[in-house]
Amino acid sequence: MSLKEINELERTFLSLIDYKVNIDGSEYAKYYFILNSFAIRKDGTLKIEPLSYEKAKKITKKSRLMENQLKRSFG
Repeated sequence: MSLKEINELERTFLSLIDYKVNIDGSEYAKYYFILNSFAIRKDGTLKIEPLSYEKAKKITKKSRLMENQLKRSFG
């Protein structure tokens, strides 16, 4: 596929999902804990640190900014 075709598919996909590229906290937590279960070391400790409230707020804010940017770019 050409870059032009890939870009068109991307625009179509984003349009179909109404540019909603963020997820709610419960959905994020679900996959965070699933992935976290794969990250447990043999000694029982975690390879990744738990998500703090502040970090979650930053992720949410960045996600909303990206969503708005995509809407302006492709909408």
